[in-house]
Amino acid sequence: MFVFGICIGNEEKYGRFARPGLERTVRPGDLVIELRNQASIHSAYNKILDHVQDQPHLEAVVLVHEDLQVSDRFFRDKVARALRDPSVGVVGAVGAVNVTSLAWWEGEIRGAMSESRFRVEGGFAEREVETLDGSLLCLSPWTARNHRFDEAYGGFHGYDADLCFSVRAAGRRAVVESLELFHHTKGGYGDMDSYLSNDRLFRQKWMLAGHPSN
Repeated sequence: MFVFGICIGNEEKYGRFARPGLERTVRPGDLVIELRNQASIHSAYNKILDHVQDQPHLEAVVLVHEDLQVSDRFFRDKVARALRDPSVGVVGAVGAVNVTSLAWWEGEIRGAMSESRFRVEGGFAEREVETLDGSLLCLSPWTARNHRFDEAYGGFHGYDADLCFSVRAAGRRAVVESLELFHHTKGGYGDMDSYLSNDRLFRQKWMLAGHPSN
């Protein structure tokens, strides 16, 4: 059983991008959870995990942005295969190592994803990362049952990096998988004050010597 969770802020984007991909991917017995009017993606995702943590046949919890289009017809097989490795706690499409702030793309990129502005490309010679891009996070059953997003952050920044650091601190791995996706993003930070506040909290929590947030 796959659970697909989406925190929806823009119905038009969801209807154009994420929903069609999910409709092609979801199989009978799967669960799609759509949350709207959420003040924080951290708390929204925790609601999804709380709802499904006791599902006995859970294979993966796939958290998808409303503007992420899944076109890979082997998506489920690839994610399931990656998560069958008991050392893996979370899977995504792109991420990085040598991460010193929430701006993970300033680190050494691994994996790949096409998006509206350009293609983020780091290759798959090495698949383990310190953090994954949050437009797609595929959580193992172990992660879904034993971890939650830190609601001290608030807003819509830092949930991906903090979860990956938490999973890795518990002895599991974050890895990238080659997946056919397209992120219809306009880029930017959105609420800059929230981003800077969460970036400071992230670096303080994980004792990272990142660049100072102004």
